[in-house]
Amino acid sequence: MHVDIALSGDRSVLPGLAVTVRSALENTTSQLNIHVIGSGLRESDQDKLRRSWNHPYCGTVNFAKISRERLQSFRSTAYLKSKVAYARYFIGDIFPRLGRCIYLDADLLVLRDLTEAFEVDLHDEIAAAVRDISVRVKSSDPALKSRLGLREEMNYFNSGFMIMELSAWRREQLANKLVKLSIDRFDDLHSQDQDALNLVLEDRVLLMEASWNTSQYEKPEPLAGNIVHLIGTVKPWHIRYKAKFIEKYYEEVIFNTFTSVLNRTEFRGWTPWNVWGLGAYKELVNQKIPTRDMIWSKLRRVAAGFGDVFVEK
Repeated sequence: MHVDIALSGDRSVLPGLAVTVRSALENTTSQLNIHVIGSGLRESDQDKLRRSWNHPYCGTVNFAKISRERLQSFRSTAYLKSKVAYARYFIGDIFPRLGRCIYLDADLLVLRDLTEAFEVDLHDEIAAAVRDISVRVKSSDPALKSRLGLREEMNYFNSGFMIMELSAWRREQLANKLVKLSIDRFDDLHSQDQDALNLVLEDRVLLMEASWNTSQYEKPEPLAGNIVHLIGTVKPWHIRYKAKFIEKYYEEVIFNTFTSVLNRTEFRGWTPWNVWGLGAYKELVNQKIPTRDMIWSKLRRVAAGFGDVFVEK
């Protein structure tokens, strides 16, 4: 048996890509065929990832390019400036022979067998995912419901792990629907593609239990038996991770586990550049400086707010 997994990423997440797939390979009982949509990845980056995934359970490794021009119409946010996450819209088109795949974000520790997920009966649903931590810890979320107009906001899912029935995605032309909605509702999508996916796939998603996509903030221990999502703007491959996550758990459990897997890839011993502390400063500046579409989106929202005030008067 083989399991098809799909990911997307650019050069900023290379260590994350290496660890996500390597950890999946080390915990699988089936051959994994790996499909990566890359934005700006060099041939040398691809070669390094291939060598990182040299494992008895590694099947085929396919890289496909997506141009920045194809992604430029989508929204970036302060939380996630890169737009490469939107590439998941196009998995069915870019890899037309795939019938079903498991999509994985590039910031996961996959510490359970993906075979089990690949064999899940979707009961005629179009995808499967896990409720987002933001709603799993609440009894209601009126702000989320109001912003997106969801019928049941407590079913809002995190898109970092998804089982995708791609034959149905193609048949229903979901890529086109997702693109159109992402552009039409540009200013509403605070969580980028995740918001759009929740709107287009509402009532079409099988909800799975939390161990398939549990947040590092939930401090799972032991980690084994979980897919741990390293959510947040600061990742273990960033200089600032230990400074931000000062509790022992994050260093002794999350960071050390991530580093252990990383050291079994071609990135072993890798550390980010930080001469005279300038690397940490560069990371912070890159995070804080808004992109052009973030500025225009903010101006439009401010202008709309003034319009509402004048109408009320």
